[in-house]
Amino acid sequence: MQNYSTLILIALMVFAFYFLILRPQKKRQQAVQNTLNSLQPGNRVLLGSGLFGTIVSLGDRQAVLEISPGVELTVLKQAIVRAVTEADEDTVTDEDDLLDDDEVLTDADGLAPRETTSDLGTAPGDRDGSTAVAQDVEWQNPSAGADPKRPS
Repeated sequence: MQNYSTLILIALMVFAFYFLILRPQKKRQQAVQNTLNSLQPGNRVLLGSGLFGTIVSLGDRQAVLEISPGVELTVLKQAIVRAVTEADEDTVTDEDDLLDDDEVLTDADGLAPRETTSDLGTAPGDRDGSTAVAQDVEWQNPSAGADPKRPS
């Protein structure tokens, strides 16, 4: 009787492992494969890294995506997570806030001037304008096999 209960327990564990782990994983893999097979040039997709792109061309293992006008990126098809939905896309509400390609920002537009090393002045605590130099500290690298805790 003891042998049968042990066999039944092992069989239940195998079935539970299959139905709780292997079967759902197989379904996810099948869903991803179906998604990749249904993709066509022109589709917007989301990569695992969070990049959005439009498919330009598809190969057996790679896809060419356009991530910005004129900027193409070649990725493995495995990097494509899914097709983009409307909920994923942010819409720009006010196009006046966007810069045209011909516009160039200037200092008058509110850009702060770039700080150069001559503008930095002295470090805090340096009253005479000199820069502090760290004191030379002797450091000994113990050789291989030496005990670093024991003074030499």
